[in-house]
Parts: sequence; C-alpha cells; structure tokens
Amino acid sequence: MGVWGVNVKDSDSFADVYDGFFDIYNNGASSEYASSEVKESFSEYFKDYEDSNNSWFALAYAQWETKSLEPSVLEKVSSIIASGSDLKLWEELGASKEDLNNRKSVLEAFLKEISSERKTKKRRKKPKHDFRVNTLIELAAPDNQKVFTVTEEFSDGKYVHTSALMMWATGGGSVFYFTKEGAQVSAEWQSSKSLVVTVEKDIEFSKKDDSAFYCGDKVAVTYL
Repeated sequence: MGVWGVNVKDSDSFADVYDGFFDIYNNGASSEYASSEVKESFSEYFKDYEDSNNSWFALAYAQWETKSLEPSVLEKVSSIIASGSDLKLWEELGASKEDLNNRKSVLEAFLKEISSERKTKKRRKKPKHDFRVNTLIELAAPDNQKVFTVTEEFSDGKYVHTSALMMWATGGGSVFYFTKEGAQVSAEWQSSKSLVVTVEKDIEFSKKDDSAFYCGDKVAVTYL
C-alpha cells in the first residue's frame, strides 16, 4: 500500500482509481460506465486487503463529484469507516497513535462530505493529447544559417504524417509532407543554396515550392 499521508487521497491506490475513473469520464463516457470499467481494470486493488479501502474511497469520491454516488458504494464506504477496519489496517502496518487519531478525523470528515449531495457536478476536462515527434533528419546548411529537418509526427500514439521543414534562426516553413510511416528519407547539402533530398520510390507527397524562401534566402530542393 503506497501511502504518503493520512488524508484520504494520499495513496497510490486512491490516485490510480480516481484518475482511471476521470480518464474514462472525461472522454465522454457516463459515470456508470466509468465506474464499471474502473472496477474491472483495478479489480486487484478492490480485492487486496491493503488497497481495497482506498479504492472504494476513490470510487465514492469520483462518483460524488459527478453527482452519481451509488447508494451501495456509499454504504460500503460508511461500513469501512464505521467498523474501524481502516484504522485497524493502519495499526497493523505500524501507524503511530497520532496518525491513527488524525486518520480517524479525516475519515469522519470524508464520510460527512460525501453523505451530503454536491451542489454542482464536476466539469469534464478536455483530454490532453499526446503529441510526439520522431526526428529522421536534422541537417544544418554549410553556412549554418538554416537547418533542414524531417520528422514523423504522432498524435495519441497514431502516426499522422512525415513533415519536412526548412528552419532559419527566426522562422521557417514546410517544404513537403507525405503519409508513409517508416519511409526512408535522406538529404545532403550540395552548397548552402542547394539541397538534395532522396525518398523511397512511389511515395506520394505534397511539395510546397515557395516555402524554402525566407529573408531573401532561396534554397533549391531537388528530389531523386
């Protein structure tokens, strides 16, 4: 049982179950669906002697915040607190008398809070999207005034496209892009004004002919 304080939220199992609930809920699912998924995903937590109490506390709090607290869940939490089973567990794990007294007060306040209906439902948060870039080429020009880069871009683990950019110190622009994950691409500067790019056969890509202009500097890009 990973615990770092006497507060109800101060445990790994509480955090995992609570965050798991809102990961699902924030994606548009109902609280009922989020609850059933969490119970299944973290079934070992709910069955584990040391993690079970905090798991039920987390589920109850998540349901309470979404104004969907099930009577059976409230009853389960009330039983845990009223029976003193959580304090017994803490005592078995070596908690001090001071910690036990503080935990008792925290649990009583927690039960009182979730026993009263929340005024407003917690708003769903827009899920954060994971954006990742895999750099295939990063090649500075001989004059060190610009850099040619080719990257594969991924959103939430899914490949989006491969993008080539010409970047100067104060800006830049897209040169071309295509959609073939893992494609072979290479480049070589012939001079500070000429770049040769080699790509696989049969790749269909969009080329932006005017994008290699910047601050009066034109770079000629040749595709083989």
